[in-house]
Amino acid sequence: MKFLVILTIVLVYKYWSHRRYWRDQVPFVKYQNWFLARSLTPRSQYLLCVGLPVLSVFTLGVLLASGILTIFWLLLSLIVLGYAIGNNNLGQRATNQGQWLRGLSGDEPLAGLKVQQDQYLEKTTYANFQGIYPVIFWFLLVGPAGALAYGLSRMYLKNLGHEDSRSQQVETVLYWMEWLPARLTGFMFALLGNFGRCFDAWVAGLFDVEQSHSEWLCSLLGMAIDKSDYKDINTVSGFVQRAGQDLRASKELLERCLFGWLGLAAILAIVGW
Repeated sequence: MKFLVILTIVLVYKYWSHRRYWRDQVPFVKYQNWFLARSLTPRSQYLLCVGLPVLSVFTLGVLLASGILTIFWLLLSLIVLGYAIGNNNLGQRATNQGQWLRGLSGDEPLAGLKVQQDQYLEKTTYANFQGIYPVIFWFLLVGPAGALAYGLSRMYLKNLGHEDSRSQQVETVLYWMEWLPARLTGFMFALLGNFGRCFDAWVAGLFDVEQSHSEWLCSLLGMAIDKSDYKDINTVSGFVQRAGQDLRASKELLERCLFGWLGLAAILAIVGW
């Protein structure tokens, strides 16, 4: 049953342009903002904004998880995961970066171009990861309540803003919620890319709790696609050619990774998880 839910959500995430339908229909931001405007402790606000809805979904999921009611559990799971996943804008990001590369005149300083290319890869890799993989992981582990906990925590952090003093605690929660999914995603990079080089780096950083997930995943992605370090490039045209190759390779690997997670869900379904 879980595999059917994940298969549907993966297809929705990849191919349906109106995948944010449920989030548009249920503006949960207003619910969270109402509590954020109250004079409550940060912990109480988080529990009311995230914990209470998650507990409600968990209770409902338990009640619907047996007998003929499982069809309603399936519907609940599809709605919750559809609500929790982010935007799949990988194609648009890659298109924009490709247009930027083709639009370079040749007079730009190479050092700045290399920094922008590296920033693109890091932001895109992490955004692609956050959009769906932790949602799938927590759904497989806990059910719809787990997926909702991650999705609402991300929404709560965005509502706070990074300058808010309350955001640090939520960032810590999200860091640990993403830790295991990030390790699994890094393994997918190795499995679907340059295994030998990437797997060694994956093992070396497996228990690292200091480096950010965005930096760690981006470094693994670079090894998986044999990304150029651009040190031997002295011209803008040479940079454009090499960066274009990295752009295409990274996009292809990130797309394959989605089906790698789908394969993982299938294996768990076969063993009866």
